[in-house]
Amino acid sequence: MNTSSPHRTPSSGSGLSRRGFFGLLAPAALGLSRTGNAGIEPLMPAASDAAVDDEAYWGQIQQAFTVDRSIVHLNNGGVNPSPAVVQEAHLRHLSYAERMPFYVHRRMTMPQLEAVRAQLARAVGCDAEELALTRNTSEGMEICQLGIDLRAGDEVVTTDQDYPRMIATFRQRVARHGIVLKQFALPVPAEDPDEIVARFEACITPRTRLLMLCHMIDLTGQIMPVRAVTAMARRRGIPVLVDGAQTFGHLDFRMADLGCDFYATSLHKGLMGPHGTGFLFVRRERIPSVWPLMPAEDAGAGDIRKFEDVGTRSLAGFLAGAEALAFNQAIGAARKEARLRYLRDRWVYRLLAHDRVRLHTSLDPAFSCGLTTVSVDGIDPIALRDYLWNTHRVVVRPIRHPAVSGIRVSPGLYTTLDELDRFVEIMESIIKHDLPGNA
Repeated sequence: MNTSSPHRTPSSGSGLSRRGFFGLLAPAALGLSRTGNAGIEPLMPAASDAAVDDEAYWGQIQQAFTVDRSIVHLNNGGVNPSPAVVQEAHLRHLSYAERMPFYVHRRMTMPQLEAVRAQLARAVGCDAEELALTRNTSEGMEICQLGIDLRAGDEVVTTDQDYPRMIATFRQRVARHGIVLKQFALPVPAEDPDEIVARFEACITPRTRLLMLCHMIDLTGQIMPVRAVTAMARRRGIPVLVDGAQTFGHLDFRMADLGCDFYATSLHKGLMGPHGTGFLFVRRERIPSVWPLMPAEDAGAGDIRKFEDVGTRSLAGFLAGAEALAFNQAIGAARKEARLRYLRDRWVYRLLAHDRVRLHTSLDPAFSCGLTTVSVDGIDPIALRDYLWNTHRVVVRPIRHPAVSGIRVSPGLYTTLDELDRFVEIMESIIKHDLPGNA
């Protein structure tokens, strides 16, 4: 497959000062131009849109991180590093808490935490009283999965590509409570929203009590038509739980764009916040009917904070999360999303020129962004992961699933074009010469 390179020569104009990128104006509306051939018709940002290819600008962003440049880290779908300003805020809050722990925790930190709750709620477009501060996506999801009343014979519908921990959680309820878990297969990639909605709908019966889906599937980066699924489910009176681990801070969206009843995410992925921080959105009218994961004094209350009653925990990471939010907002969600697609295109289109390469992620921006899964015919993804790390210090995630097999590549905002080009050159050598010892 031959295709023209999607990237452009970095602009040569004057750059921003190291302290100046926080003062940038909001990005202009995104425009898209079509290019490509040989059956590939990618949608790619025009050169001037959202400063997507202004390497002087992005160079300033890259310098805000403290990453080890001897490693090419392309698994940001797992955990993103935090910018230095977030690390410094985290350490500052930790240090301050140690001055007088009980007093600081009760009299100082708790009021600050409410301000962070309000800032996150404003960013995602919900009421602060609908947003619980959790330790990660799994905790938020399991609050709902284990806290929603389900009885023997009640059905939960989801796909065959949802996150393994979430599937394991429902399987435990199958074993303990006799609920029914119904999973259906998704195409790879899935580019027909109507078909996805129809597959959900085909599984619904009078016993269906909940639908669960990912906003972005971590196996491939597939963006799911959440709004269409929730609209269908709402007509039937069925609540929808959304796994948003990969999307908050990655995609430009608001909660109203999804229409779901429950949404859980982590702040240490797309938002680049401290590890072990996240949030759970629960639609206000649903809060009283969901049991907290750890028993609270009034488990049936309508206060979102009942989901946070987990005993003593460090709150420094959540306070530093406000700094991560400010960092992202200074760049702009639309600009960030466009840049992540631009970085994806930088490496994807070069590899697609080789016949052995198979892409398992749509290139349509409606269905994907910065997280992409690719395979090379005849090469095992775990062997490829090991070789990339052991020989070249390149980090990717291997994917082995009945629906897809390959390596998942997810650059971050700090990723340089040179690092992506190094990755492509290594991959092209593997494509040409195979892995050492590969039969």
